[in-house]
Formats: sequence, C-alpha cells, structure tokens
Amino acid sequence: MDYYDWVAAALGKAPAIIDWKDVPNEAVTDPAVSTHAGTTRQTWVGDKVVLTRAIVRANSRGKPHSHVSEQVSMILRGGVRVHMDGTERVAMAGSIVHIPGNKVHMFEILGEDTELLDVYTVLESAEELRKHYPSAG
Repeated sequence: MDYYDWVAAALGKAPAIIDWKDVPNEAVTDPAVSTHAGTTRQTWVGDKVVLTRAIVRANSRGKPHSHVSEQVSMILRGGVRVHMDGTERVAMAGSIVHIPGNKVHMFEILGEDTELLDVYTVLESAEELRKHYPSAG
C-alpha cells in the first residue's frame, strides 16, 4: 500500500487522544513522498488534516514540487532554505512556513539535521497530498 492509500484508509479514524510516542516512526524511502535521502517521519491522520513530524538529513535538497494540499511547516530544530515564487528565504527553528495549495516549492536543508512539524489539509481526498513535479525545460 502506498503512502497516499495508507492516509486515505486512516482518514476519520483518529482517537481523540494519542501519545506522540505511540505514532510509528518510519524511514521514508519512496522518492514520490520525499526526495530528501535519509528522512524519517511520524504521521498522524485526522478527519481533514495530516500531521507529520519529519527529521531530514543536513545538507539535503528536495525537488521542486506542488500538491493540492495547503501546507504549514513549523521548524522545530535546524533550518531550511525555502524556494518558492522565484525567491529563497531562510527559516530557522521557531519559524512557520506557509505554502498555499498548488504552489511549486522546495526545501533545502541547511547544515544540521532539521526537525519539521508539517500540517497538510485534506479537504476531499488523500490524493490532494500527492506531489507533482513540474516538467523540466
């Protein structure tokens, strides 16, 4: 089962309270989900929202992509260079990054492993999370 099918199966089934230590931690090996080598994550799925805590390896660079879902990322530790709208901005621990749905963006992890808390909207379907990569050239 791929990640998007797993999220679809989990939507609407979250307990009212769960301890974060009970959310499974996994290595992300599917490049369709993360192009940052060495990423680990924990994912909690609600009714219309997905919460992911990811730890991303230092000096890694994702690929420009978009997804239908709106994304809000809080940098818990470390730092990222955010590429979006032809600009680059640095966000360090304590910063919140807002990425509107369908906006092409990319994170470049700076010089230390970085911990992110990502929130994604799911208004109709888990397919809204699927990454789309713009064609080159």
